Amino acid sequence: MKGAQVQAFLALWNGIASDQVQPEYESWHSFEHVPERVGLPGFVDATRYRCVELPLRYFTLYSLRSLDALNTSEYRDVFTHPTPWSARMRLLLRDFYRLPCELCGVHGQGTASQLATVQCRSDSSGLAVKLNAWLEALVLRGGAVRAQWGVAPPGQDYWLANTANSLEGPGQDHVIMLEHLDAQLLRHSVQELQAVLLTQVSCVGRPEFFEQLTHVRQDELDSAPGQRRAPHTLLFNQFSGK
Repeated sequence: MKGAQVQAFLALWNGIASDQVQPEYESWHSFEHVPERVGLPGFVDATRYRCVELPLRYFTLYSLRSLDALNTSEYRDVFTHPTPWSARMRLLLRDFYRLPCELCGVHGQGTASQLATVQCRSDSSGLAVKLNAWLEALVLRGGAVRAQWGVAPPGQDYWLANTANSLEGPGQDHVIMLEHLDAQLLRHSVQELQAVLLTQVSCVGRPEFFEQLTHVRQDELDSAPGQRRAPHTLLFNQFSGK
């Protein structure tokens, strides 16, 4: 059912200020922030990941019914009126980068614990056909459990500016995500992907590798779909000493 619902995604990378704030960040992001976002109109689910090489770096993938989910009044409200906990945690984020993307291809069944993200820029009209064919073949031969990718429409900021730098080069930003249960096999598949992309795109970014932390779906939340969830005051008070 999810495949029929999802036509877009929001890819979001960020770091945090220090390991001293990591326990609070994990609680805020897991119990308040991500469920709050997933409960909004047009969101379907979200998966949180932590980088395996840089433990203070994270990736969050929000599945969307369409990019219109990022243009609603409810979505605007969570940015302009953050919870007290969110307002405090925003000050601790580092290297924040987000890409709203239209979903261009999904291959494979289910998900896996190991994730690789690859960003690239391309203005090639033939990239979609070639990339989808290659990713489909990759999954069929066991090089990935799941492979999906999307392209970011130009000129869209969706309410929050990035603090990290985008890739340079002509064309639009693309995000490719591979999942596998085996970390070493995943790295080998990413190397193959990079070799393919070098002949098709203007710029390929450095791949990043993550492990899955949590997953939340809108249809499993204890709030009405499309309605902003109440702040998690209990946990906030514990960390703020109230």
